[in-house]
Amino acid sequence: MSIKSGQQFLKNQLRKDVRQKRTAIAAANRAGWDASINRSLEAYVRQHAPRIVAAYLAFDGEPDLAPTLAKLARSGTRLAVPVIQGESGRKFITMREFVPDEALQSNHYGIAEPVRVADIPLTDIDLVLVPLVAWDISGARLGMGAGYYDRLFEPFSAMRRPVRLGVGYDLQQIESLPNDPWDVRLHGMVTESGCLDCPD
Repeated sequence: MSIKSGQQFLKNQLRKDVRQKRTAIAAANRAGWDASINRSLEAYVRQHAPRIVAAYLAFDGEPDLAPTLAKLARSGTRLAVPVIQGESGRKFITMREFVPDEALQSNHYGIAEPVRVADIPLTDIDLVLVPLVAWDISGARLGMGAGYYDRLFEPFSAMRRPVRLGVGYDLQQIESLPNDPWDVRLHGMVTESGCLDCPD
């Protein structure tokens, strides 16, 4: 087995194991952890005052950010969420304006997306709340494997804006994730334990 195929096998095994652990979280624990994550995010936003925030709509056991998104919308912060576009084999994500309670439709993964609003260029966005399967303290992120976020962030990988803040649970932390050259690191993480900066 080549080094590249061995690393891909390891990533796939980690995805399977961590997603199973995340799915198995007891409902009471999940509710408490999500509440802690939302409180930390609200504190982060109060401190940094981003004008436009891109987030995600929870799927597959990801922390639910709906309370934070609703508060941000009420405060006048513009919101965006990812939308998958393109043809088979050439798919990519863009960030589309999101207004809570407006119409959504499910994409081919079953993830909700806005339908009747405009995209927001990534260059206009101050903060991106990034979903993930696993993470480590260096800012390495393991996603679902399609590479959408890595391709989205690649032109801005050396920049501090937009801020890339991963969102997940403590149990998703791995001591050291396998990394490929195209993997884009996070600037920080938020879990039920709070926010932390990832070293440059």
